Amino acid sequence: MAGFFDVASLPGFAPLEGIQMNVLSGGRMMANWVRIEPGATVPDHAHPHEQIGLVLEGEIDMTIDGKTRRLAPGHAYVIPGGVRHAGVGGPAGCLVLDVFSPPRADYLSQLDS
Repeated sequence: MAGFFDVASLPGFAPLEGIQMNVLSGGRMMANWVRIEPGATVPDHAHPHEQIGLVLEGEIDMTIDGKTRRLAPGHAYVIPGGVRHAGVGGPAGCLVLDVFSPPRADYLSQLDS
């Protein structure tokens, strides 16, 4: 899928209360713009996909493999497949760009429903 896209017009869904995702996917990678409200939680989990994230706005308390850091705009993280991780939106919430490889079929199926 080659082209240009306005993030605000990308398809999206709310996987959990207080969390909204807009998704752009190609054949081998996926980008998600994830808006997390203040205090909203992404529970501890793991998946086989490699994940790289970049905080664009606000702050998030990110836990990766048992280590927690408060991340602010310009901070990034790498999560290899199978590594447990979680996050909590900071005092003003946050906007994070998450990139996955390969694309997450569970997220793509949410767009179809």
